Amino acid sequence: MAQISVTPEQLQQQSQVYLRAKEGIEREIQTVNAMNNTIHEEWQGSAFESYLEQYNQLYGQVTKFEELLESINTQLNKYANTVAERDAQDAKGFGF
Repeated sequence: MAQISVTPEQLQQQSQVYLRAKEGIEREIQTVNAMNNTIHEEWQGSAFESYLEQYNQLYGQVTKFEELLESINTQLNKYANTVAERDAQDAKGFGF
C-alpha cells in the first residue's frame, strides 16, 4: 500500500511551481517573438527565412511543453482536492 506523506496544501504549493514555469516560458517566448520581428526588419533574405522556419518548428515543441506544465499543475491541484476531501470523509467516519 502506498504511503502519502504530503499535505493538500503542499501539493497545491508545488503545483504553482509548474504554473509559474509555464508563465515564465510564455514571457520569454513573447520576448523572442518581439526580437524576431525587430530582426526581420533588419535582416532579410534566405538565411533569416531558414532561421525563422527552424524557430517555428521548435516553437511547436515549446508549446507542447507549456501544455505539459499546465497539465501537471491541474493534476496536482485535483489530487490535492481529492486528498483533502477523502481526509474530511474519513474524519466524519469517526463521529460518535
